[in-house]
Amino acid sequence: MGDDLDQKRERLFEAAGPLFERFGYRKTTVEEICRAAGMSKKTFYELFNGKEHLFVEITTEMMNRTAEAWEAELPDGLDPLDRLYALLDLYVRIVREHPSLRVFFEDIDLIRIFGEKLDEIRLIQIGGPLHTILKDGQASGQFRPMDIRVASWLVFTLLDTVYLMLPSLMDMPGALDDPVLAEETKQFILRGLGAAPAEDRR
Repeated sequence: MGDDLDQKRERLFEAAGPLFERFGYRKTTVEEICRAAGMSKKTFYELFNGKEHLFVEITTEMMNRTAEAWEAELPDGLDPLDRLYALLDLYVRIVREHPSLRVFFEDIDLIRIFGEKLDEIRLIQIGGPLHTILKDGQASGQFRPMDIRVASWLVFTLLDTVYLMLPSLMDMPGALDDPVLAEETKQFILRGLGAAPAEDRR
């Protein structure tokens, strides 16, 4: 029974993902998702409370899959600062490849549900990539002493603000469209962590 439910969830994920990316979260309906998955609305609501829960689940799985692949492919021997640079690049790649992430800042219900999932999201969770990078960097002296949990939260809050929130809520170019903002954001994070930029490490 459990395997059957997992297969149905996967079918809904596979059907809904392209619809969300093509038409956006708001314009995609449960009916369209069910039709694409060859599944009834009754089955859909047995698995998810609504479209918003499905969207959050898809996003969580996407971020975890991407983070795990990134960690597996990361070259050996990188110091914490190089890994931080690579992680910042990963964040930008995720946002660029999944513009539908901006919808989180347009829907209060999505923000709430996503917030309930934070402990499951590999990028953000305690023990995830950034947490490990900051811990290792602090131990090696590359980063200043800090509360790693708070610092991780601040880094992602800043990234989400300049890459996702600005274009969604304030009708302003985000860091994807403004290279100066992107570079200043990166330097702000590095300086805030007490890290010297790569060009200063000669």
